[in-house]
Amino acid sequence: MYSTRQKTPGLVGRESESTEILNRIADPQVSILTITGPVGVGKSRLASVIFHEISEDFRHGGCFVDISDVCDENGLLRELSAALGLADTAPGPLRLVEHLRELHFLLVLDGCDRPRTLLTPIVARLARECPGLSVIVTGPERLGVYGEVRFGLQPLAVPTPENRTDLAAVRRLPSVQLFLQRTRLVRPNFVLTEENLEAVSQLCMRTDGLPMAIEFAAARMKLLSPQRLLRQLERSLSSLSGTEFDTLSRHRGMDDAIERFLGGLTDRERDFLTRLAPFHREFDFAAADAVSTTPAAETRELLEALVDKSVLATTECADGDLLIMMLGLTRQYLLERVAGVDGLVHIRAAHARYFLSVAERAAAGLRSPAHGKWLQEIDHWLPDITGVLHHLIGAGETVTAARIASALRLYWQAGTRIREGIGWLEACADGLPDPAVAAAAQRSLGELLLYRGELDSAEKWLTRAWRGHEELGDGTGAAACLRRLALVAYGRGDLVEADRLLEECVAISWIDAAGEYAEALRDLAECRRASGDLPGARRAVDQALDIFLSAKDVCNLALTNYVQADIMLDLGDQSAAIELYQAALLQMAELKHLAGIAIGLERFAILLTHCRGRSTDTWRRAAHAFGAAGRIRAVTGRAAPATTAIQVDSLTAHARVRLGEEEAGRLAAAGAAAGPEAAVAGLLTPLDCTKFAADWQDSDSPLTQREAEVAGLVADGLTNREIARRLGIAEWTAVNHLRKIMRKLDCSSRVQVAGWVNRRAEERVAGPVE
Repeated sequence: MYSTRQKTPGLVGRESESTEILNRIADPQVSILTITGPVGVGKSRLASVIFHEISEDFRHGGCFVDISDVCDENGLLRELSAALGLADTAPGPLRLVEHLRELHFLLVLDGCDRPRTLLTPIVARLARECPGLSVIVTGPERLGVYGEVRFGLQPLAVPTPENRTDLAAVRRLPSVQLFLQRTRLVRPNFVLTEENLEAVSQLCMRTDGLPMAIEFAAARMKLLSPQRLLRQLERSLSSLSGTEFDTLSRHRGMDDAIERFLGGLTDRERDFLTRLAPFHREFDFAAADAVSTTPAAETRELLEALVDKSVLATTECADGDLLIMMLGLTRQYLLERVAGVDGLVHIRAAHARYFLSVAERAAAGLRSPAHGKWLQEIDHWLPDITGVLHHLIGAGETVTAARIASALRLYWQAGTRIREGIGWLEACADGLPDPAVAAAAQRSLGELLLYRGELDSAEKWLTRAWRGHEELGDGTGAAACLRRLALVAYGRGDLVEADRLLEECVAISWIDAAGEYAEALRDLAECRRASGDLPGARRAVDQALDIFLSAKDVCNLALTNYVQADIMLDLGDQSAAIELYQAALLQMAELKHLAGIAIGLERFAILLTHCRGRSTDTWRRAAHAFGAAGRIRAVTGRAAPATTAIQVDSLTAHARVRLGEEEAGRLAAAGAAAGPEAAVAGLLTPLDCTKFAADWQDSDSPLTQREAEVAGLVADGLTNREIARRLGIAEWTAVNHLRKIMRKLDCSSRVQVAGWVNRRAEERVAGPVE
């Protein structure tokens, strides 16, 4: 047995990696295995454990050699010869080959960061001429020897935003287990609790799951809390440091380790890497190319080189595309130490330009069939966009900040970020030197405040924006402000003023603002429906639908179908109303448009209680839907219109009467706990996208479709005159239909007809809401 490294403690969370490496080394076809990975990931520790576990399985033993300090070929050969017990004064590759040729032997070469180019020809020759030799190498990249197998060692799993509040789940994660194990060496009574869970989770995330960084963090727990160390780490990477008693690594701090790790890069690679440092999230080639100063071909070459050297990592998307990421500690090191003040200004400017282009493309994409894709895209980039906005506002570059925040207005509205959007716009909308940017920002801010239900503040900003657009001669912008001011009036119940402003908006915007024109027509349709002008509402909504269909604006198409459904209901066509709501609500769920889902859940539930209020299951569904919509509104910060809120409150109270306080409360809570898509499914199932009137018009029903509609309205308690008005027929026609219904059903009264309808409804619609 030759010299071996001192035995090291066992590893935490590396069981599967150890097993895989052992299996590969046992394969006769594998003579060279290189363990690669970023600095601090535990390559040396894993190689040492593997060495001690299997070196005795080799007939002639093994040798573990640390060559991290080798600088030239002679030094490398001396180090290898000394480790193998060769006393030659002038060692060379041939002497090593002669010594190892007949041996069954394990050679582990650790720390192959800088001497890679020196080591490659020697290892290649040894592997070729020594059939019983197995070589394990550790380093940031593969040697590039024929037959070499690469094993990429990844950081330990860390908490995620989804599980970091789950004490049991976090405790099982390898990064947390290592942190707790090492912390108890300096603070024996330390335990993971609900109170420190968030800080410990954040600390493991900030250390990127790198065992070396986790050990340094744990060593600081002797005098610090996790919360305080996090605050120190925000200020400086040097807070992750220690002594030889804290880690088996040769490094005494993460800044030292990263400096040595990046020391193997060329100046060109290091400069390029610094330009990527501001990215918080994974990025693709297009993003890297946008902030690079090199041609596209050179950018691709640099990315490939940095991935090969384990400085950058890749992750594969479901569609096969690759995303690239940099570890957070490497980012912090570069931004703290490498980028000078002037250089950092230029780098930040490049990132601001890129994310301005992302936001402007999103503004168009959120109106397209790719609406859902763009929501996901901005969700992904949000930490970067937030970082850019912080920098721009802090640096006084409010024009660019306002352009980004304004371009994302549809994103702020659609999800849970409406308050965040208001905050960014409030920070930069006032005092902008560019009048056009100022007017656009003020309009976006007013719109977000409008959807928050803050009508007075919305009116103030929209009025300022309208004046700004008027002074610029921007008719399109002025029309957009008028439409939103009309919605303010509508929200206050002033239908006359809302109608007037919408008419003016339509007159201004019809020439060159197709989207704004169509939205104004939709709002006008809703306003006229509320005032009882159903023919006028129908004309306006039909025009809006034509425009949105032509533009393939699926989101606005779904919102417009909500309005059209309400109009159809008022015109007496319940079947059409229900079909429209079903299609629109499903579309909103597919788009993951939270605000649109909340609107649909509320208004469709209102419609169902109107059409099928005799059915207990309808009230169960309504209670569930109102609970879900209320939760979505609480999360998104988007208020319900006053008229909708009044109806929801009234029907919620009615549901408590029909179902009982306990049952209604349970269903509302279940709706609030359900996800948006589950809430939509709960409301629609088992409608199966068919007409309610057809519930009694299937193959075994004696009623025609029209008779089924009349019977349903009888069950809802409507008089003959009200039925005639609802269906748009003469009163005597309604009477004749009712006579036929009673004859077919063998009923002698309206009460018996209602009873038949309710029994039929229970049979057809009954089923669990949840």
